[in-house]
Amino acid sequence: MIKLTLLIAAMAVAPATWAINKCTGADGKTVFQDAPCVGKGETVNVKPASGNAPAASAQSPLSAAQKEGAFGETWRRRTDLEQHLIRNARAELQTHFLRCEQQQQALSQRKALANNNLAGATFEQSISAEMQAAATTCDTKARDLRARLESLEKELRELTASK
Repeated sequence: MIKLTLLIAAMAVAPATWAINKCTGADGKTVFQDAPCVGKGETVNVKPASGNAPAASAQSPLSAAQKEGAFGETWRRRTDLEQHLIRNARAELQTHFLRCEQQQQALSQRKALANNNLAGATFEQSISAEMQAAATTCDTKARDLRARLESLEKELRELTASK
């Protein structure tokens, strides 16, 4: 009983390998078989896959288009640019302009409430400074949004040209 237990334990611990025979026939053809070779041959030990495959070799270099196929990364990126990213960037720029315009109108309305005296002049001057700061902030953000939109449009042109 103990011998049987030790035999089972040894089989469980030992790495699994299979002996495959690589035989060369009289006609020069190579054949792989599990039976021993009759003529010239050698034994090849085959181990089961460990799950860690080696990196693919560069035996047949394919172009990027051939590797990725019809719906590869380039196609996905181009489609995403066409259908979402550029459209969203334009909408964001338009929304930003509308928000800036509303902010300027609101400040202008507050400026109109200034009284015609020294306190009113000071209030009007502070609103004017606030309008100037808001305009500068809006302009800076608009330039950033425009640059992003132009970058996306350029990327789309390059992807379309390389098609």
